Amino acid sequence: MERFVIALSRIMAVIAAAAIVVLMSAIVVDVTGRYFTNSSVPAMLEISEGSLVVAIFFALPWAGVTGAHVAVTIVSSRVGPGWNRVFDLVVWVFCSLVVAWLTVASGTRAMSATRLNETRMGLVQWPVWPLRWIIAFGFAVLLLVCLVNLVRSLRGRAVLGAETSEESVSTETVFPPVPTERE
Repeated sequence: MERFVIALSRIMAVIAAAAIVVLMSAIVVDVTGRYFTNSSVPAMLEISEGSLVVAIFFALPWAGVTGAHVAVTIVSSRVGPGWNRVFDLVVWVFCSLVVAWLTVASGTRAMSATRLNETRMGLVQWPVWPLRWIIAFGFAVLLLVCLVNLVRSLRGRAVLGAETSEESVSTETVFPPVPTERE
């Protein structure tokens, strides 16, 4: 299951990176079009919004797998491994519950948007319901990452990305040791 989640997250990260390229290209085309024609290129805003949704919600699982999310180690760096296991368990249970709720809520919203054929009215009529499914799918895969990390925590193993999420600056760099008289 871990390999599947990691592989799926990696594929989604590549798609998210491609969406960022699409977003940048749409902005360049729109700015260039505005410069030469004094008006916006039709559908560029909608393409930018759609690619931004893909970039954000398809990158979330990869951040969970690689440990690229925000980590605050004020407490965990000062306690032993036993307490850190307890912290990991609490964090991944909480994350799993919250992300499960987000998955259900966004899935319900996506079903409603699909049923209503939700569209955005702008320069062009743009369907919004596919983006709702992208959000729900991104949360669903993030939930799988949370559950994998919860199981790893329960088994006493390091969570995914733990080896890459270590602080790049050691505490000795931030808080240098106080010199003694012998030094």
